[in-house]
Amino acid sequence: MDGQKPSDWIADTCLESTCTCPEQLLEEIMRDDRCPSFGPIHHFIAGAVLLTCYRNQENTLDRSRQLSEDLAQLEERSSCVPGAACAKWGVCGAAASTGMAYAIIKGNEPLKQEGWAEGQHMAARILELIASAGAPRCCKRDTRIAITEATTAFNDLLGCHLESMPNQAVFRTMSDNTVCLKAACAYHPGHMQ
Repeated sequence: MDGQKPSDWIADTCLESTCTCPEQLLEEIMRDDRCPSFGPIHHFIAGAVLLTCYRNQENTLDRSRQLSEDLAQLEERSSCVPGAACAKWGVCGAAASTGMAYAIIKGNEPLKQEGWAEGQHMAARILELIASAGAPRCCKRDTRIAITEATTAFNDLLGCHLESMPNQAVFRTMSDNTVCLKAACAYHPGHMQ
């Protein structure tokens, strides 16, 4: 990995993507063998997926430059959220990452009022859904929840047209999770609704 950050391969994947469906791009990234089952890389993944799909649907001439700048900002911000933030801070890093992506798009600053409350409400809703999911230690599940809810919020708040798709989650890392909810999890293949 010669000096590369763990987020570098994700940023490269995002810069090459033309996807406008955050759930689809998320699954592509999480399917990659370089994506660990757990850990703070998910604090970058969630926002990166949203920023990529947002910039792709904008389809502007400076898309690549803008997305590269966005991802660099996100890497700096998300690196401040440590692993196990969900347990130690009471805030899931994937949910925080969706807020970071929204703040980057809106150009939010500490004293800028516009966009501040909306991002907070979105992140709070995502945290509520993650907390209601039933158990800790499933970064894949929580990132999926964050992306699904943030996609709807981005469309509503930003007036964009991010695509959505039915659950097509890949369950490559289920066996890594000793506290997996199994069929009680909405993303488990045995889940009954």
